[in-house]
Amino acid sequence: MIYIRHIVILDQYPRDVLAPRHLPSMPKKKTLQRRHIEALVAVAESRSVHRAARELGVQQPVLSRLLGEAEALIGARLFERSSHGSVPTAQGRLILPRARFALRSMERLSDLTAGDTPPIRLGCIPRAMHTVLPRLLERVYPARGAAADASADASAEGMRFEVREGNSMDLFDALVTGDLDFSILRGNVRDIGDQCDDEWVIERLFDERTVIYCAADHPDIPRGQVSLPRLAALGWTLPERGTTSRGAFDAFWTQQGLTAIRPLMETRSFEANLALVAASRLVSIAPESIVRRHVGFGVLRIVKVRRALPVNPVMLAYHRLSLEDPLLHRFHGYVVEAARMR
Repeated sequence: MIYIRHIVILDQYPRDVLAPRHLPSMPKKKTLQRRHIEALVAVAESRSVHRAARELGVQQPVLSRLLGEAEALIGARLFERSSHGSVPTAQGRLILPRARFALRSMERLSDLTAGDTPPIRLGCIPRAMHTVLPRLLERVYPARGAAADASADASAEGMRFEVREGNSMDLFDALVTGDLDFSILRGNVRDIGDQCDDEWVIERLFDERTVIYCAADHPDIPRGQVSLPRLAALGWTLPERGTTSRGAFDAFWTQQGLTAIRPLMETRSFEANLALVAASRLVSIAPESIVRRHVGFGVLRIVKVRRALPVNPVMLAYHRLSLEDPLLHRFHGYVVEAARMR
C-alpha cells in the first residue's frame, strides 16, 4: 500500500496569509501509475524495451514514453540503454525491487476484489521441505470436520500457498524479481550478492548441522571416530556445484588443509544421495534431521568425525513491506511457528 503525505511548512508563510482563502493554489503533482510500474518491471525482466513492449502488447514508442515519464517522476535515470539492451543503473537497482513489490500488491488487490484469494508463493530449500513444510501444512490446511485440531487458527481459512523448491541463490533471485513472496534459505543470504540491501528482511528461523553419512554396513568406515583424511580417500556423491550446501562443504574441507573432494557423482537433491549411499559404498552429506530418519530404518548411519561440520542457519527472507499485507503477515507467523515446532 502506498501512502502519500502532503506537508505544508507554515513558517514559510506570513501570519496574515495562513487563512485557507489566502493559501496559494498548489498544482497537482503527478505520481507513478500502474502502467509506469508495469513498464519498469517489464523492461527490467526482458532487458530490452522492444521485447518488453511485445510482452505488454503495446507499441515500442508507447513503452519508451512510459519509461521516460517514470524516470522523470522519480527524478533519476533507471536504465542504461545501448545496442546490447537496457541494463538497470545503480538507482534502477534500488527502485526496481520496490516496483516489483508494488506491482505484486496491485495484482493481489485485483484478485481480492474479484473474489479470488491469490496464492502466497513460497520458495524453500530441500532441507526445509523435510522439516518446516509438514508443520506449515498442518497450520495452513488444518483437518476439517469433527477431528479438526481445536488449536488451528481460523484465520488460515481460505489461505493458499504454492511452493517452489530450489537452492538458496536461485530462490533469493526469484524473491528479488517478485516471483516469490517468501524464501526459506540456507545460511546468511547477504553473502549471496550485492542485491540484498535494506529492502529485504533476513530472519533466522533455526540452526541445523550437516553430517557425513554412509551405509549402515559400510565395511571401510568404523563405528568409532574417523579422521577426515581417511574419509577423503573414499568414493563420494555430493550436491552439485553452485548449491550453498556444496559451497559450505568445500569451504570446510579446504579449511582443514585437505584437497577438495572430487566426487564420483553429483546430484541435485538430498533424496538422490540418500538412496545411492544406502545401496553402495559411497559417502555423502545431508542435514542431520533428514539422515536420522533413515538411520532409524537401519539403512544408514552417521559417520563420527573428529572435527564436525559447522552448524548451518536456516533463514526466512522477504520484502520489508510484506508484513503490511494482513494475509502475508499471518502466513509469516505460520512459517515462524512451523520452524519452531519442526
